[in-house]
Amino acid sequence: MHARTDEHRKQNTMDPVTFSRRIAKLEYKAVRWPFTLLDDRLITRCWGQDALLRSGFRRFLGSLDRFVGWLLADDAISQRGRDLLRHAQDAGPAPEPAAEHLAAEEPAAEEPAAAGPAAMESAPQEAAVDEPPTEELTLAELAGPAVRDQAAEQLATPARPATVSAVDVTFTLPGEVGAGHVALCGDFNNWTAGNIALRRGGDGSWQTTVPLKPGHSYHYRYLLDGERWENAWQADRYEPNPFGSTNSVVIVGSPELALMS
Repeated sequence: MHARTDEHRKQNTMDPVTFSRRIAKLEYKAVRWPFTLLDDRLITRCWGQDALLRSGFRRFLGSLDRFVGWLLADDAISQRGRDLLRHAQDAGPAPEPAAEHLAAEEPAAEEPAAAGPAAMESAPQEAAVDEPPTEELTLAELAGPAVRDQAAEQLATPARPATVSAVDVTFTLPGEVGAGHVALCGDFNNWTAGNIALRRGGDGSWQTTVPLKPGHSYHYRYLLDGERWENAWQADRYEPNPFGSTNSVVIVGSPELALMS
């Protein structure tokens, strides 16, 4: 009784390699099923036996079956692959289009036969006629070398940017301020005291002239005796500064002489 039971167990026992191959066959069958369905439902119905797409698809399936059959040592899968490859080779490539559907080639134009010496002698010689040149003359060619040289010189000379001349602005402070020394400080000299000093005239007023670039406005003030600040009595306008007081403002708008008091 025990001997029969052991023999039955040996028959039902499967080695690991065989078991793994059986699982792989089932997985390959599941993977290949969509390709089989595609071949039966779409490619076979829409393309003929000799269609290039159909034969190419069969070659793909045949090569896949042969490789998997060799890998899993399955003769049935390998045979199916060989059959598909044989059918694909028998079908052959797609036939060439019929000759009548091809566009007829135009016959090449025959070159005229070269005239022999007799023909050349018999043909009357026509007088050569000077035809007017087809190219139009440029304006520089019509004008002559002097104009051409002048135009070339103008093209070769780069255009110089227009320079804006500075405007001489005169700053004046009345003598009633009561100071022995007056200095002009502003945006035009980085508020440096002492480098622009006003001179006292015969009427007692203080005066100096500074060249400024037009099209700008400048803040400025007067420093009296190096101790106290004084604004211009008649500035274009006055604007507050960060120190809690106000600055005089001069607006330079034209290259004409501007007198500020």
